[in-house]
Amino acid sequence: MSQPDHPTVYFVNGEEESTTEDELSVRSVLEGAGFQPAEEYTLKSQNPPVDFDSDYNRLVKVHSHQRFDALHKGPTPTS
Repeated sequence: MSQPDHPTVYFVNGEEESTTEDELSVRSVLEGAGFQPAEEYTLKSQNPPVDFDSDYNRLVKVHSHQRFDALHKGPTPTS
């Protein structure tokens, strides 16, 4: 993976993240944003709209201000 000269800012569920890499694995995006274990989540890109399914080793090109959604695979607990 090559590295840009400056960090790239992107968002996961609205929270700002950054990387100096131009590509990250799906696992890296999820775990870097605190979604662990990654296997309990799926990752979706908002623009362009892409569903990354469960291929956690798939490389994702990270663009400035790109927005991702991390979605829990299991039932959502209620209070």
